[in-house]
Amino acid sequence: MGTFLANIQVFSEAMDTSELLNKLEHEITHKLINGMYETTEDSESADRSIILQVSSDRWISIYDQKLDEQDINAMDAIGTTITRLGVPAVGSLVHDSDLLMMRLYRDGGTADTIVNNLAIFNEMVGGGRPRKRNGLPSKWAEVCAPGIEPVRLKEIWEKETVFADEALERAAEFLAIPDEAVFRGYNVDPEIQQRTAEDGMVKVLHFRSILRLTESIDMLIPEGPKLDFASWDAHAVSDVGVKSRVTCGLINKGQTFTGLDVLVWGPAIEEGLIELGAGTMIRISPHFNAREDLSSDPLQHHFEAITPGEGPRQQISGYRYPDIAFSEGFLQGLYPADAIRLGLFNEWMAQTTRAVHSFQLAFTGRGVGHSYLHLAFVPIEPAEGQLSWRLPVYIGVEPNEI
Repeated sequence: MGTFLANIQVFSEAMDTSELLNKLEHEITHKLINGMYETTEDSESADRSIILQVSSDRWISIYDQKLDEQDINAMDAIGTTITRLGVPAVGSLVHDSDLLMMRLYRDGGTADTIVNNLAIFNEMVGGGRPRKRNGLPSKWAEVCAPGIEPVRLKEIWEKETVFADEALERAAEFLAIPDEAVFRGYNVDPEIQQRTAEDGMVKVLHFRSILRLTESIDMLIPEGPKLDFASWDAHAVSDVGVKSRVTCGLINKGQTFTGLDVLVWGPAIEEGLIELGAGTMIRISPHFNAREDLSSDPLQHHFEAITPGEGPRQQISGYRYPDIAFSEGFLQGLYPADAIRLGLFNEWMAQTTRAVHSFQLAFTGRGVGHSYLHLAFVPIEPAEGQLSWRLPVYIGVEPNEI
């Protein structure tokens, strides 16, 4: 398994370290308590904890539990907030030892971004306009180590490396950030925390979510899996000889499960209107939108008619994905009682780190006409909480012509 880490380094060379440490605590606390959090002294009940630690005479390190979730938005929120103090900061994020992304924050905004591999970055971010250039080294001049020309930062993406960790090591050298400061996340060695706390070089902040889900809304988790649609195509449309596809998004509102069967049948197949192609399960991880495609060719299954004498055995095509994992979900029974709690709940939901799943079915038009296709999504173990979909199919005709 590759390296996953994220942290922020605050440039402290031109300021009194103790004074800056106190100002950072104030700015971060003010930012969070005016959002979804309140302060707490109880680390056990905290929903988010942040460590501020003096790492050298040039840098104060910030380790945030939220950043350990690879949350770029959280990193940007903290990075832009603290630089309103008049100090620059550098956010670093390593994703699975493949991608290094470094942000330079200045004057309450993002001044520049460097990545070690543009192709990997564009693939992970996906959906938006591809990034065509890397960072501008000249913008980093203030935070470069003495004697290091900013142009050397180009080595972060120009020198070939096997792992993104190597690129981060090179960046840390150019910025004079200690390795032990840049190669860690929130989980810092307790002995180091204790020693630096005694020296006044560390602060540990604990925050508790204002919205306590068990107090504000009724979160019902059914027994077993419970699939539902997050999105779907209204119909399947194509022409004879043309390859097309339909897509639906899936969410789980029940208990976690691994493995999914997708069954496909109906008159659109039996009447020769379409020919099925591959079925692909797509899993997109949050924040980086890291995408995983699991493709399967159709397997043929035959089932007897439900009632004897009603006709021949029915052919059903099946797609099996034994390794696809759905995290635990919930059914929302009662909604927040007031607008403030509803706003907090919506913000909390937007920050959840559950992966997004979708199913794409490829097909080719073989005849002209209108018919239907049936799909069923069945968890493998336990085989319950399944979901069905009746999909209109139009080949060679427009939906409004029927």
